[in-house]
Amino acid sequence: MTDIHLRNTAVNGRDKDEKKMFRQLFFRQFQLLGSMNFTRMEGLSYGWALAPMLRKIYRDPHRYLDALKRNSQFFNTNQHLAPFIMGLTLSMEKENAGNPAFDIASINGIKVALMGPFAGVGDSFFYGVLRIIATGIAIGLASQGNPLGPLLFLLVYNIPSFLIRYYGGMMGYRLGSKYIAEATQSGLLGCITKASSIMGLMMVGAMCASMVKFTTTYKTTIAGQPFVLQAILDKICVGLIPLLLVLGCLRLLNKKVSPNKVLILLIVIGFASAGIGII
Repeated sequence: MTDIHLRNTAVNGRDKDEKKMFRQLFFRQFQLLGSMNFTRMEGLSYGWALAPMLRKIYRDPHRYLDALKRNSQFFNTNQHLAPFIMGLTLSMEKENAGNPAFDIASINGIKVALMGPFAGVGDSFFYGVLRIIATGIAIGLASQGNPLGPLLFLLVYNIPSFLIRYYGGMMGYRLGSKYIAEATQSGLLGCITKASSIMGLMMVGAMCASMVKFTTTYKTTIAGQPFVLQAILDKICVGLIPLLLVLGCLRLLNKKVSPNKVLILLIVIGFASAGIGII
């Protein structure tokens, strides 16, 4: 009876700690867009949201700081679905704290692999579907002078958002803690890490192609034939100049050049190119 009582007490204590952690994660994840920048996007806010939980996981200050740096790297996804990834991250960090053989690279690998698909699904649902439905209901009532219109908009849009934010974090943590140990022992986690790295590189490439814009407008006539620089570059490789710019910035950052200096250099290149009529 004593052993059963002790086990029940331990289980209840663990449940209370997890519920406290889920509440803390729920309130802190609302600040995910509170520190946006071009080098890490939501990364700093992501690390800040997990900081108290990471401090409890890692008693060693050095390991805690390493985890904080690891979770403050580039991150960008839909903020409604981000708590699921946060919960999964915490479960992986907890496994890493107690397993010296754990592959630390898999933590950021999973984050990078999930943030792209979650961004697409979350943005499509919350901004393309749910917000339109809530707005339609609100406008219909507000146009009739009904003060419930704005209130219903807030309820229809925010109730699903809050539920997904809270239970998403809980689901990510519990699913992660259940399967990560088995995946590590069977070697599945190594395969997931490799697939995540490939997916992450694909997402970075897609982001570079869609977000980095550099189109030349230089035109002239050579031997009586029109010469359009952009058309020639597109025949060589579509998006060649944006690719070279991204690779150049990456090389500078790898050489420990400050991101601010890289941004200033890009601004100078932009003004100079516009001044001589290239763009």
